Amino acid sequence: MNKLEALKINSQITKRGIRLNTRVGAFTLDYPDNIWKAYPEKGKEVLADNLTHLLTINIPFVSDIKKIEYSTSLPFFRSFIYHLIAEGIPSAVDDFSNDTPERLKDFHNIGYNFSDHHIKMPGLKQKAGKKAIIPFSLGKDSLLTTAVAREIGLEPVCIYINDTVSPPENRIKLQFARQLSKNLDIKFYAVKNNIEQLNDFEFWDTKESYLGYMHMIMGFCMIAVPFTYYEKAKYILLGNQQNMNFKFKGSDGFWAYPAPDQRSEWTHLHSAMINTFTKGVSSVYSLIEPLTDIAIIKILHKRYPEFAKYQVSCDCLDASYQKRWCHNCSKCAQTFLYINAFGVKPETVGFHKNLFNKKYQRHYSLFGGSAVEEHECAQQGRDEQLLGFLLATEIGAEGYLIDKFKIKYFKEAKRRKKELIKQFFSLYPAHLPDEISKKTMRIYEKELQKP
Repeated sequence: MNKLEALKINSQITKRGIRLNTRVGAFTLDYPDNIWKAYPEKGKEVLADNLTHLLTINIPFVSDIKKIEYSTSLPFFRSFIYHLIAEGIPSAVDDFSNDTPERLKDFHNIGYNFSDHHIKMPGLKQKAGKKAIIPFSLGKDSLLTTAVAREIGLEPVCIYINDTVSPPENRIKLQFARQLSKNLDIKFYAVKNNIEQLNDFEFWDTKESYLGYMHMIMGFCMIAVPFTYYEKAKYILLGNQQNMNFKFKGSDGFWAYPAPDQRSEWTHLHSAMINTFTKGVSSVYSLIEPLTDIAIIKILHKRYPEFAKYQVSCDCLDASYQKRWCHNCSKCAQTFLYINAFGVKPETVGFHKNLFNKKYQRHYSLFGGSAVEEHECAQQGRDEQLLGFLLATEIGAEGYLIDKFKIKYFKEAKRRKKELIKQFFSLYPAHLPDEISKKTMRIYEKELQKP
């Protein structure tokens, strides 16, 4: 693609959602007809101003563009959006040897210009019942959130956002989501968001980067607003869990988080944003905030196997010939490890290779793997895998890496077992309303006390 230093974005409200007309093409965010039609025009205008900026703010990080000119008004949540991006940069640059100070400097030098400063105020009256909107990805976090929400008496409404960037991944996840919806009687909607293509480094033919995805969780929350209105939903339930609060020092010396927008502080900030959109009726929480990765896998696969069998946690399907798991990334390796730790047969969730074989060693941080994300190499990530391999070994898992673990790490793991179980199977503090907190904690306590 030819270099383009400035980009004009003309935002339009359509019968299906929002359309962005640009020099490089037209891109849309399309809702189900009934959802968008029911949402009031005033709300659509506020949403268009804020989503247009949020969903395109990362473009300069993955392209040569230095300036964006919008046809929209200055968005009400501009300060939230800027805070989000500035905090996300240290984590986003880490795996690609980018320089945090330079990227922060770049961010402050980008020109974002709006047609006017007549800020449209959010806030529409709406009713609320027992429904909960759940951004649904088919990963362990959203699956457990959906299962627990239903058990404690909420009515989950699952929303899958098809970003169109990874067709194979979206295809398999949409297929599984529809199957789950039908078989478990869970209400399900799909939103098509091809605006995300503008945040993809491949679209601009630039070097690989995570810098295009720093807006994702806030985007999920904003996109969900018309659903809260239509479904009269009291909650938006995110899959923000305890590992997202474990900070680590990156290669350039800056402290970072695995996903800053998924840590507890941002759950509260997103809730404040949604409260403002809905005049205090709807709030954002995370039912799985008290849990670590390995605890989530245990509860999901042991208590809710009817949900667990749909799990798809691989993000590398677009570059793979595999249909559900690429069998060649750290997410696949970690899922394989943790389900083995609890005696779950890998084939029940679609694995057909033994990821304890020697060639997969590079995907485990415990073994100093070269193909892992940097936060997985932090002490918490390393120790969580140490516990996973210990439990898998004790339950009889087999493979080259199990044998290597026995030789190299078994003594350490056995000596530290009580400490590791306390660290990763304890319930961390969670900020949940009383009406759902007690029921939720009772489920977790029961499951985590089991052997």
